Amino acid sequence: MPQIFSKISADEFQILVWKITEPIAFFENFPASWSTPAIENPIKKLESFAARFCLHQLSPEFEGLVLVQNDRNRPFFQNSDWHISLTHSYPFVAAACSRKKRIGIDVEKPGRNIEKIAPRFLCPVELAKWKDTSNLLTLAWSAKESIYKAVGKPGLSFQKEIEISHFDQNPGKAKLATGEEIDVFWEEFPEFSLTVALI
Repeated sequence: MPQIFSKISADEFQILVWKITEPIAFFENFPASWSTPAIENPIKKLESFAARFCLHQLSPEFEGLVLVQNDRNRPFFQNSDWHISLTHSYPFVAAACSRKKRIGIDVEKPGRNIEKIAPRFLCPVELAKWKDTSNLLTLAWSAKESIYKAVGKPGLSFQKEIEISHFDQNPGKAKLATGEEIDVFWEEFPEFSLTVALI
């Protein structure tokens, strides 16, 4: 079974992480009332279906809900108090849900010249702490992606409006420029980093 079991857990949310080894037909088992973006790229389409499959597995309540997308293609349930988030970085996908708090989830694989782009998404304090450790740079990038999804504010600056305090404990702590504090749950796997932000 390609489900990946994570140690990330809390009473306020649920997550499901999956490594895709199946064809797209395997993941088509979610309600017809759930929208899917019109995607031509076969890998991106597979990721999208697999992430929705993961979400569907999280609660039997989701069977009767209508999944739509906002103007930025972020999925949400219509007329529901559930907060949800999806992520994919082939072959890994994940879904998260919370009834109590806004939530964001992100999967990041190492690479993408993280050392080179770090000054664009980290503030000077963060950069000084993590500039020589690529796995922590990847974790910081993932954490900021999760926070961005949980906040839901278009144009939120990773560098100027989100500051991560530490990854010394789990959850780690982050703060928005507004002063709002955020818990960032994290886990590192051999092939990817996983973060969940909760507000």
